[in-house]
Amino acid sequence: MSAPRRKITGRSVVLTTNALEPLICHWGVAKEEPGEWVLAPKLVHPAGTEAVSHMSCETPLEEFTDLFDECAYMQRLEFNLPGDGPNELMGLHFVFRNVDGTAWYKDTSNGNANYHASCIRVKEEDRVADELVDTITRAEAGGSWWSLMHRFNLARSLLEKYCVQGEDSAKAQSAAAKIFVWLRYSSIRQLTWQRNYNVKPRELSSAQSRLTHMLAEIYVTKPHLRDMARLMLGTVGKGGEGGQGQQIRDEILNIMHRNNIKEVKGIWMEEWHQKLHNNTTPDDIIICQAYLDFLRSDGNLGAYWHTLSEGGVTKERLESFERPVRSEPIWRPNIKDNLIRDFENYLKILKSVHSGADLAESYDACRSRLSDVTRGAVEYVIAQQSSGDIFPVVNACLEARHGLRDAGLGDPSDAPWCRELLYLDLSIADISNRAIQRGSDGVTDTEGLLELTDMVLEDLCLSLPSTNDDLLYSLMNWRRIRDLQRAGDAAWALRAKATVDRVRLAVTEHAVAISDSMQPAAHTIGTRCDCDKWVVDLFSEEVIRGGPAFALSLMLTRLDPYLRREANMGDWQIISPATCAGVVAHVKTLAEVMNETFKTPTVLVCDHVGGGEEIPSGAIAVLTGSSVDVLSHSAVRARNGGVLFATCYDPTLLDKFSGMNKKAVKLHVTADECVAFDEIAFENIGKENSADGASHNGDAQRINIKAIDFAGDFAVSMEDFREDLVGAKARNTKALRDALKNGGIPDWINLPVSVAIPFGTFEHVLARPENEKQAETLNKLLSEIDDTTGVTLSASLRSCRRCVRTIVPPAGMLEKLAAVMRSGGLTPPEDDDAWELAWKAICDVWASKWNERAFVSMRNRGLDHNNLRMSVLVQPVINADHAFVIHTVNPSTNAADELYAEVVQGMGETLVGNYPGRALSFTVKKTPDGDVSPPEIAGFPSKNTVLRVPRETLIFRSDSNGEDLEGYAGAGLYESVPMHATVEHHADYASDPMIWDHDASQATLAAVARAGAAIERALGAPQDVEGVVRDGRVFVVQTRPQV
Repeated sequence: MSAPRRKITGRSVVLTTNALEPLICHWGVAKEEPGEWVLAPKLVHPAGTEAVSHMSCETPLEEFTDLFDECAYMQRLEFNLPGDGPNELMGLHFVFRNVDGTAWYKDTSNGNANYHASCIRVKEEDRVADELVDTITRAEAGGSWWSLMHRFNLARSLLEKYCVQGEDSAKAQSAAAKIFVWLRYSSIRQLTWQRNYNVKPRELSSAQSRLTHMLAEIYVTKPHLRDMARLMLGTVGKGGEGGQGQQIRDEILNIMHRNNIKEVKGIWMEEWHQKLHNNTTPDDIIICQAYLDFLRSDGNLGAYWHTLSEGGVTKERLESFERPVRSEPIWRPNIKDNLIRDFENYLKILKSVHSGADLAESYDACRSRLSDVTRGAVEYVIAQQSSGDIFPVVNACLEARHGLRDAGLGDPSDAPWCRELLYLDLSIADISNRAIQRGSDGVTDTEGLLELTDMVLEDLCLSLPSTNDDLLYSLMNWRRIRDLQRAGDAAWALRAKATVDRVRLAVTEHAVAISDSMQPAAHTIGTRCDCDKWVVDLFSEEVIRGGPAFALSLMLTRLDPYLRREANMGDWQIISPATCAGVVAHVKTLAEVMNETFKTPTVLVCDHVGGGEEIPSGAIAVLTGSSVDVLSHSAVRARNGGVLFATCYDPTLLDKFSGMNKKAVKLHVTADECVAFDEIAFENIGKENSADGASHNGDAQRINIKAIDFAGDFAVSMEDFREDLVGAKARNTKALRDALKNGGIPDWINLPVSVAIPFGTFEHVLARPENEKQAETLNKLLSEIDDTTGVTLSASLRSCRRCVRTIVPPAGMLEKLAAVMRSGGLTPPEDDDAWELAWKAICDVWASKWNERAFVSMRNRGLDHNNLRMSVLVQPVINADHAFVIHTVNPSTNAADELYAEVVQGMGETLVGNYPGRALSFTVKKTPDGDVSPPEIAGFPSKNTVLRVPRETLIFRSDSNGEDLEGYAGAGLYESVPMHATVEHHADYASDPMIWDHDASQATLAAVARAGAAIERALGAPQDVEGVVRDGRVFVVQTRPQV
């Protein structure tokens, strides 16, 4: 799958210098031509800019010491330039001068020319060019001579430089991916194998040997590069240290002499002999196989040409060699058996050099050091590799591959032995993959599909030693589910569906990683080296399709409908129910149309929804195949706005909606929670919406927010959580605390201690003398916000956020916050470094006033953004076993007596932060006395990511006066930021009691549900409740009125 070309939403150019005297930047921009120098539009003027001529501006650089030692004097200047679109610039030209203009500074490294920052939207292949890619393409495209030997020697050198010696693992992975792209182009004959250079076979064989030993060494010593090392070994034959390569040269002569075939021009054997002496290549394996088929068919030239064609060696390619093979082989019936015997042996010699992953050859190299069980499995694979019954073949492949892990691949230390094992493993994996793709279509029963999915998943785990964590955890869970299925458990299919979803997510991430790491380099190298365009365009897709991940993806697609049917799952998840009518518009992502205003009611069919987007004005329905959390911002805004929002799990059904693009439809939710539609006339859209009472504007009543002034304190305790000081989150926290004290909620519900930084503090801090420059810059940026397009809006708001993050705390503020924290039972940051992290988190919360979805949401609602005030709720982070979100009224059905909740491992950010996959979900019925029915699980978790905090820390929660208003739910608009970053872990559901211990799970989920019901009763209205479970104790961290 080739990666989609990313749209550039903005460009940032930062100039930094350690010059000791203050400098002024004299600059202009290029609009129409890269070399022109014209006056810049005001949109891109940094603070303090003055136009000094009809073509130039000047801007003083700012002192900058934040990231350096206090003794280091630095200056910098940041330009925020437009991204793709009508305002796009081609570049920035600049020089520097001192304040009095007596000294000017230009680019002395470039002939004293003006400095230049290019913003040209270059082609993708040029965009990724770097030193490594440049080295590769110069070698391939330059010079008059080149060969496989030179390519392999250079590859070894580059691996040594970028992967062995490099300490940065991410850079090493990137380099390895580019080198693999290059070697794969070579292996599929897109790069020349020989040009004007005569390579002795022993020289080529030696070069291959050194390269493959280097790759084996990388596999042993660099665990993060094992996936790439395997891929690269698959593109290069093993080679040998001289002797094997020399055998290619010598043995062809021996065969000719033994059989009295003369070395005369114009006959096939002599032409091939000359080609082998001049430059042997992997093509020779195909030629030898073709000649053997010719001999075995009693001189049938059709067999010869068929084998060549199947191997990709055309007549034109034979004639293109520097020593061309133009003749056809001569039939010699009197020495047929001798020739077959000789060339079968010669084929082994060729394969030993050029085809490291040949099964029989690789097995011969490893046989003596393998266990009896492993030898038996490999020999079965060799004998039965073409069998029509795929189950025993794939099982034998898996048994053999595990045996190779035990023999040294699992914990490698001996690189030469590891190389032999890897080539054998690659050859067995290839047999397994071909068997699966050949025979899986014949498996149609559920039991067979489940078993084959298990085997293919295990096969993929073995093929991705560096990146198989999520797949391994899924396999462990899958096998526990299979045990339940065999025991007749009623919920096995529901569990299996969640695991299939998780595996599909892992496979998708694997495919995206391949595309992102390889496709740009494939374009660069392929284009510069004149590779076939179709090969270049499909490079990463073919890598994916040729591997076991593709086979697994096909299995999951076939298995999914079986599981949905077995689990009685519908094709839809209704996130926000509504009846509506509008024009269908198919878009790739909801984010790309978030800033749009649709004049006609519009049904958006989105390929992807992340959950953090704003619902665009005029959209009356959002249908997607993405799994979206029901408390995501998009979901909350959809329910608040009366917008139909639903996930469709049947791609065929969703395609039907996409096929209605630009047609008018009426949508409604059926009794069995499916989305049904009817095509209607365009002129009836308004009438249908009116007749059904669909407002599609649930926040239509007139509301406003008022600016709140700073009340004089930098921090307040919970006792002072009032409407004129703090937001609804803090006030609800106090209401819960009061209810706990008064017996309104049970005492087993735990509440975190809290303090707050009140409304108006940000504005007060910004107005202080310490932040005079920041205030001036921010005011200018605010006056220049451009929301004409999503691109310009994103760039404008990003500049505002960056400015906010540069403000400094006034004297006494942090001391006041520390005192209030201590009095409220919170431990303040322990030292200056910790306070620096805390201040950064506070500024990040304030800066989130200017995130895109918040700005668009308020603009669409007609609210004055200038009146928005941001208090900050400060709480300790509870290192949770599980986190939950409760909707005390089921949002999918609006049933007032039914509570719906979702639970994830670890911190709740994976639930409310739009991480891919679904949470564990359940419902309960609420009784009038506040009790709940036994929890009924609606879905098991499929998220791959678990977030945990590495230490005790604080979280700074956004709490504005523009959230949780009657008629306007702004939940999720602004950011909550932990002082110490959370750490990502892989979810392990197979060992989670919440998933597998029925009694423990029921007890915990019931406690969560009772907490939600109690809070709803105490506050007198339906609630969205967020909390965590730690060591069996339930903590509620915040609640808000439910939309």
